[in-house]
Amino acid sequence: MKHLTKAIALSAIAIGTSALPAFAQEWPARPVTVIVAAGAGGGTDATGRLLAHDLELIFGQPFNIVNRAEGGGIAGITELAGAAPDGYTIGILFNYAPYRHLGMGNLTSDSYTPIAQYNFDYAAVHVKADSELQTLDQVLDKLKADPQSLAIGCGATCPSSWSSALSKVFIDEGIDITELRWVPNAGAAAGLQELTASGIDILAASVPEAASMLDAGEVRTLAVLAPERLESFPNIPAANEQIANAAPGGVFRALVGPAGLPAEIVEKLEVAVKQIYDSEDFQATMKSRGFGLRYADRDGLLEWLHTHEADTETVLRAAGVIN
Repeated sequence: MKHLTKAIALSAIAIGTSALPAFAQEWPARPVTVIVAAGAGGGTDATGRLLAHDLELIFGQPFNIVNRAEGGGIAGITELAGAAPDGYTIGILFNYAPYRHLGMGNLTSDSYTPIAQYNFDYAAVHVKADSELQTLDQVLDKLKADPQSLAIGCGATCPSSWSSALSKVFIDEGIDITELRWVPNAGAAAGLQELTASGIDILAASVPEAASMLDAGEVRTLAVLAPERLESFPNIPAANEQIANAAPGGVFRALVGPAGLPAEIVEKLEVAVKQIYDSEDFQATMKSRGFGLRYADRDGLLEWLHTHEADTETVLRAAGVIN
């Protein structure tokens, strides 16, 4: 049944692109590189591999994941932006907007060709299993009493997608986030290792990324920054259960190419991602691993990138990163 489903998807793509120029009809004629600007074992890597596996089944060519996590991911998304727009280098984009304000390149939505969004994961606040902290409001109380009392892991370069979501909660509660002790991590997986080694006190990252350590009893999740509890993790409270009107926030993941990717190739990939997203296999696997599902086509994704850039600027101004 899986092979039949993939065959139907490929037929749909072939029918929809039969009038395309020869180069686009022939694409992909060789393996495609998929840049994942994160380390192995994190959410971006895991969801990227799921997507690449199904793209390979549809197109009959390898879609090879290349992990480029250096600099909190800036190396990978910069390489992606600078790749030749020939369809043979694409990648997984996530919350990229902070980098420009940190002086780490000048990447904007214009640096990429949007294809489709397939995921959104809410941020969460994790502690070591034996931590004295039991709730998110206890974290707030401790930071209000002494802003330097907790080492807060960003789950990537600071500020990160995860730490920006947590920062919004802190800002709304009257905490000056410039006074806090933020600690960069080489990705969420590395941050979790630092958490269990007592190198940091709390970590901002998604729940799915911490799932194996939650199951092993090594970490606890105080709250997820979502409007309600996650279906896959019903025992973890939503932040607004502890703090009134706690703002939701998290990380999006989307397939993009470098700027200038031919529309004909974009169309083939967009159709393929939609077929994958709608498949029972992909939906079931994402849900079983706790990853959030959110789809947007190329136009919807571009609109979201603009929103992401505007929201990031708001948070970073409050953090004093930009004037």
